[in-house]
Formats: sequence, structure tokens, C-alpha cells
Amino acid sequence: MEPPAWRVAGSSVTGSAHASAGGECQDRHRVEVTRKGLLIAVVSDGAGSARFGGEGAGLLCDAVAAALLALPPVNPDAGRSALLAGCRAVCRGVAAAQGAVSELAAERSVGIEAFHATLVGAAMLPGRGGLFFHIGDGAALALGESGWTLSAPRNGEYADTTWFFTDPAWRRRLRFTRIGADTDTVFVMSDGVTELGLKHEGGGAEPFMPFFEPIGRFLAQASRAEGEQALSATLDSEAVRAKTADDKTLIWAQAR
Repeated sequence: MEPPAWRVAGSSVTGSAHASAGGECQDRHRVEVTRKGLLIAVVSDGAGSARFGGEGAGLLCDAVAAALLALPPVNPDAGRSALLAGCRAVCRGVAAAQGAVSELAAERSVGIEAFHATLVGAAMLPGRGGLFFHIGDGAALALGESGWTLSAPRNGEYADTTWFFTDPAWRRRLRFTRIGADTDTVFVMSDGVTELGLKHEGGGAEPFMPFFEPIGRFLAQASRAEGEQALSATLDSEAVRAKTADDKTLIWAQAR
């Protein structure tokens, strides 16, 4: 049996703000690699102010992953049509998740805002590229021979707000970024990690490579279990907790 097309690792850890209050991590993530080599990496951050934000985040990750997993195998010559199919699948997944939380909200006599959560993820094939999809904050980074591609955080109407999949206008907030065919490494992260992994120069966000490079080097040499254990320890270290009290999720994937 051939090995999977991607090496992957992912971890979500509870931030000190939630831990000190006895709360649970509101971040969720999903990582899948299909037999045909399609990488699906999805991260969602449940809003801290939302009563069921973590539940909304979990439903969103599952629904988007399921929609992408349902895609037929990609024709090597499909090109633009394959990207469009991926975009439509993500939209179906978000719509399905919103429908699910709308039903739960009605059952529990709460507004849909009780399930507020952001979305950031990647869907791609090794040597073929793919796309990032994004609602709200968090970020996704692709690295390849030609440099890096970043899907940067996007705030809401004010600096301390963002957009959620539960917003009525979520289709206008959903954005896609094409990933080049030369990409071999991907990081997808919640906003708790962007505080560590991004720098802001000249008004725009850029990756802070001294954060990503050592993590990538270690994970490339470790088993998935070892890598995820080390990743959790890094995200939950005293040094990291001193910089940010948020929940933190980081997914790493590298083409074999």
C-alpha cells in the first residue's frame, strides 16, 4: 500500500482565559487525506461570547469536510473547473452547517448567534495546488518554491470584531485564495496562533517565518502522534501562554 500523499499533524489547545475559568477549548479542526491525495484541512474558532461557539465550530468543520470529501476524483486536466467545484463544495458545507445550527437554535430557544464561529481551511492536491477558504479571522499559509501565499485575517466592522459563518451575509464574507501548484507545505491556524505567527508591516500581514520554520522541520521528521504531542506542548507552553490567552489551533501538512 502506498503511503498517504501528505504528512499531517494538528492540535487544538485551551487558552489560559478559558482554562482559568474552567471552560473548554472553543476551537475545532479536521484533517483528512483522501485516497486520491486530496488534503482537507479545516479550522474553526467558536466565538468566546457565543454560548455554543465550540459546538458551532465542530459542526462547521464536519460539514465543510464532508462536502469536500463528497467531491468526485479530480481530473488531472480539470484546472479551473476543479477549483470551482471546490468552491461550490465549501459553500454547500457552510450552508449545511448554518442549517444545522439554525435547527439547534430553535430547539434551544436561542438565536443563531449562540453558535458563532469563524472558518479557515485548505483543499489541495500535491503538485496541483488548490484553494484556501476563509470567513473571519485566523489565517492559512502556503509555502513553495516561488515563496509564500497567505490568507490573512479579516476583521468585522471594528478592529476587535470579526465575521462568522452564522452571519446572514456569510456568502459575501466567504473568500477564496488560489494556492499555486508548487506548494508543498501548508499551515492553517486560528486567531490564537496568528498572534504568534504573523507580523504586520506596511499595513499588511506577513508570516513570521522564525515561528513556522522550526515547527515544520520538527514535524517533517516525526510520526503524526509524536508531532501532535509536540505541537500541543508548544502551543500550551508557558512562553506562548504569556503572549496570548486565546484558544489555539494549528494544522500542518507537507506533501511527501
